[in-house]
Amino acid sequence: MDPEFVKKYFDQPRVVADYLEAAENVGLWESEKIVFGKYISRASRILELGCGAGRIALGMWEMGYSDITATDFSPLMVGAAAALAERRGAKISVLEADARSLPFVDSSFDSVVFGFNGFMQIPSRAGRRKAAAEVRRVLRGGGIFIFTAHDRDNPGHRSYWDSERKQWASGSQNPLLDEFGDIVYGGEHGRVFIHSPDEREILEDIGGAGLSLAFRARRSDIADEPESVLKFSDDCFFYAFYKNEQKVR
Repeated sequence: MDPEFVKKYFDQPRVVADYLEAAENVGLWESEKIVFGKYISRASRILELGCGAGRIALGMWEMGYSDITATDFSPLMVGAAAALAERRGAKISVLEADARSLPFVDSSFDSVVFGFNGFMQIPSRAGRRKAAAEVRRVLRGGGIFIFTAHDRDNPGHRSYWDSERKQWASGSQNPLLDEFGDIVYGGEHGRVFIHSPDEREILEDIGGAGLSLAFRARRSDIADEPESVLKFSDDCFFYAFYKNEQKVR
């Protein structure tokens, strides 16, 4: 999957408008408030990856977090997030950056957040592993990485993945896909890419980067979300990983 395919989708004015509406009207999920409040102190220096139009960054600012750097690889999303923060009087640094190659020195942040399943919209397992290594690099010792992802082992999706597995075995899978678990579907504004992992894959990729699992829970088990959130996004898993002190060899 060409990363430009993914970027092209998010750099559309119509998509940016949808994300801006969510930033202004949906705000933080109840589950996000609980997880952030539990694992991220108010004094933390926070990096958000894939910030979109600023929904999470602005929500965290309103929770009392004051040192937030928000990034996205879409110039239009960055512009929308910066403008929204300015309108709300939120002192949030917003800049364009690719999660696979971050423009920050080592050990710059106490916490890294990659919300709304954005980590899984990085094409290829190698690309996601590269991003995980970058997250570890910019985290301080003991710092935490929080992200969400879908669950390929969800019983409700078993028939879909059984069908996909047969297609991969016969070589008849969608030629746009790089690996089992990839999905390209027709969204309202064009084709969207996302990868749906299982728990083992996440533990291998994030753990392999030198981060240790601290927390995993389904969103619906963390909090009851309002209707606005349920319409905005489906259920997912929250993950929290700590940076190990020792270096990865």
